[in-house]
Amino acid sequence: MSKFEVKVIGGKPPKRPEGAFKRLRRRIGGAITAVLLRPSIVVLAGLSGFVVMIGTPHVGWDYQCRHAMRGFGTCESVSWCAYYGIQGRRVVRPEIGARCQLVTFLPPDWNKLIEGVLG
Repeated sequence: MSKFEVKVIGGKPPKRPEGAFKRLRRRIGGAITAVLLRPSIVVLAGLSGFVVMIGTPHVGWDYQCRHAMRGFGTCESVSWCAYYGIQGRRVVRPEIGARCQLVTFLPPDWNKLIEGVLG
């Protein structure tokens, strides 16, 4: 049997394994630079966050007063308000003494969305 002698000349020493903190910092930094370089992603993320947290715009159209109205009086307290918007017709029951708003933001109806996807 013959023996071989191997020598590495001019090679770089092996790198130390990267720690979990450095990997996390590198990934977060990469995500931040990707977001800053693509403004459409920022706009889309802001818009989707707004829809999830605050809701979509709806216009008030129908309502029913809690008390009988005579003539052209104003309704001081409503039983329900119907709003029309991106999510379709939504009926909201406000607190006693509250009025319907002309324009409002209603959060998504997650039950209806899940039923539409799964059912």
